[in-house]
Amino acid sequence: MGSSLGPRKDLASALDRVALVLIGIYLILFIAAVIPPRISDPRWFIEILDAVRGIAFLPLIGGVLILLANQMDRQSTIISKHRKWVRKFAPLAALGFFLIIPLQGLASYRVLSASKGEATQKLSTLTRGVEMIRNAQDEAALRSGISAVGIRNIPQGKLIVPIATVKEQIIGQLAPQILKLQNETNKSYNRALQNLIFQWLRDGSLAFLYGFGFSGLTNPGDRPGEIAANDLGVGDEVTRRLEEDNGDLLVP
Repeated sequence: MGSSLGPRKDLASALDRVALVLIGIYLILFIAAVIPPRISDPRWFIEILDAVRGIAFLPLIGGVLILLANQMDRQSTIISKHRKWVRKFAPLAALGFFLIIPLQGLASYRVLSASKGEATQKLSTLTRGVEMIRNAQDEAALRSGISAVGIRNIPQGKLIVPIATVKEQIIGQLAPQILKLQNETNKSYNRALQNLIFQWLRDGSLAFLYGFGFSGLTNPGDRPGEIAANDLGVGDEVTRRLEEDNGDLLVP
């Protein structure tokens, strides 16, 4: 019996070490995604959630390996300590992944709203410039409106064409472009909103499954007597031998 414990201890130690490596890789990649912080940018928050969820299988597999290693070698105090850490942090991890579901949708909507705000601001700038051109009564006001809409190739010097003619030509060119930009902005927003819903369903499903998986690590799955033996640092083999010795003492 003792000869079979050696390979099991070695395998348990290897599994525990691999588990720590997987968890360490996850932590390093997560820190790399968080740094440098960009609190004012909603896209940064999306990157954090993607980093938390994208490779969450690493700590999940690591936790399973630690529990498996503890089952194989219950006498190892180091593996038992790691098992206690798994039991302690697994509920927090499960709760965190369940919270990611609404947070992901909120952060993605903020990013979409920010993009729409930028497009709306650009349209507002163009519309305001067109109004300045339409209301211009002299050359200086006309050039201010032209500069506001972003036209830079107007020749310098006094205009030889009447202001009304220049205004009509510029507005005639800009009006269809502004209308086209408005339609493209609305279509892009609706398309992005549909993609956002599908993306939220996908990412939310992954977060739920990860949360469900980590919640499974919180359930001991062992008998109460075995858990008490683990907490006392007593292995299955030692417990079995004690029971056999006690049985021998009871034989008359």
